Amino acid sequence: MATSSAWDAASVFTAMDQSPPTVILLNISAQDGPTLLQLSLDVDAAVKVVVFGLSADRESEIVMCAEAGVAGLHLRSESFAHLLALIANAGNGRAQCSPEVSAILLRRVYSLAQQPDTEGRSEVLTAREMEILELIELGLTNQQIATRLSLALHTVKNHVHNLLTKLGVSSRAEAASMTRALRFGNSAEE
Repeated sequence: MATSSAWDAASVFTAMDQSPPTVILLNISAQDGPTLLQLSLDVDAAVKVVVFGLSADRESEIVMCAEAGVAGLHLRSESFAHLLALIANAGNGRAQCSPEVSAILLRRVYSLAQQPDTEGRSEVLTAREMEILELIELGLTNQQIATRLSLALHTVKNHVHNLLTKLGVSSRAEAASMTRALRFGNSAEE
C-alpha cells in the first residue's frame, strides 16, 4: 500500500500525483478538514478515505463524514489497533465503523425517517433520476454510477443534484434514507 503525507489541498494533489494511494487517512480536525475530505473523495473513486480525530459528542461531524462517503470513521477514544483495522478494511473495499459510531448514524437515519413531508413534494423524478436514486441506495459513488450507466460523470452529478432538489434533501444519504422509509411505509400499508 502506497503511503504519503499531506496536510493541505496542495500537498494532497502533490501526493496523489507522485503515488496514488489506496487509502487516504484524514485528520478531520486539521485546518480545512471538511474541504480536504471533499477533495480526497473527489480525487479518485478507487481511493478510500478513513477519517480520524472524531469525537462522539460531535455527532454532526460524524454524520457529515458518513454522508460524504468515507470508508471508515475513527473516534479519538478508540484504539490504534482499531484504526489499523479500519485502514486495512478500507484498502480491501470494506466500510467500517465502531458500534458507537453506528449508533450515532442509526439515530440520524431514524430522525430523518420520522420527519413529516411538510413541503408537499409534488415534483416527479424522471426515470433516469429514479434509476440513479436506486444506485445511490446501493451505496455507489457518482463515478461508479457513471460507469454502470455509461454516462459522463458531470451528467450523473447533474441528475443527483436535480433529484436531491426534488426530494428536498441536502445529501445522498438523506435521499436514500427517505426513499427507504417511504418504500417501507408504503409496503406496510398494502
